[in-house]
Amino acid sequence: MDELTAGEFQAVTGLSAKALRLYAERGILAPASVDPDSRYRRYRRSQVRHGVVVDLLRRAQVPLAEMGSAPAFDFDEWRERVQVRRTIEDFHLAVAERVAAFDPGQFRAHSSSAPAQDWVGVIVDDELPADVEAWMEALPGLAVDLPAIDGAFGEALGDLGVRPPDRVWTAVPDTGRAGTAQMLLARPVTVGVDARSRTLIEQRVRAGSGRAVRAVTGTLPDRVEITFTAAAVRGEPAGEPSPVEEAAAGYLHVLAFDEHVARHRLTAVSRTARQVVQGPSLYGDPGQAQPVSVFDVHRATG
Repeated sequence: MDELTAGEFQAVTGLSAKALRLYAERGILAPASVDPDSRYRRYRRSQVRHGVVVDLLRRAQVPLAEMGSAPAFDFDEWRERVQVRRTIEDFHLAVAERVAAFDPGQFRAHSSSAPAQDWVGVIVDDELPADVEAWMEALPGLAVDLPAIDGAFGEALGDLGVRPPDRVWTAVPDTGRAGTAQMLLARPVTVGVDARSRTLIEQRVRAGSGRAVRAVTGTLPDRVEITFTAAAVRGEPAGEPSPVEEAAAGYLHVLAFDEHVARHRLTAVSRTARQVVQGPSLYGDPGQAQPVSVFDVHRATG
């Protein structure tokens, strides 16, 4: 016979009855015929290969939405996506391993006094990626948007008569909305920025970047700024940090800061660091120095 019963088809393909019903509903693997009275399904022998391929693709963690018609599945394209995903997963695993091995003795703290400083900034909202693929898709857009936002922000401040600063920074806002990742792009100012000026900044950034932002102001208090560097390891020459070391550094500095604050009984202005860039903009010069994680603590009194 050219047709197989559902049971026979399950036996030769390894697919369960539940899976066959699901694939039929999704249009991935429809039966050749369905008896109108008994509702028994039958499949053609020529569908066996299709069924086996579908089963193997599911074992390979291919989502149903990506499967479509198995005979037309693009194996090369999916293999490339899997390879990229594995590379990213391996990278995050290596960063996690580095953070798990944190030793406060591997970092040296550097402190410098800083006076109170008024600032103005824009808060950028981004939806948190649900998985690695969503993160991969969002990254190129963010790489384009942030320099455009930073440039439009600087131009708006220029229109308001604010002189270009000698350093700028990014930070995590004190309050954030659930389900979003927020970034604060900030610049020091010596003049007040009123509500009208903040509205102008928001309008200029939206016109220049296509992104809606919220302009905010604040003041860094009279404080001590703390940075960390990796302690030299005897017998090992200093070299350029690897991408894993660079990615882990931010997490490790937070851990080092927590240990430093507790040991010296300091009061943190914020538990997270400001990523400070020397220069008038965050993305202006391709050759500019990398951001430095700066932690702020209140100056000791008495």
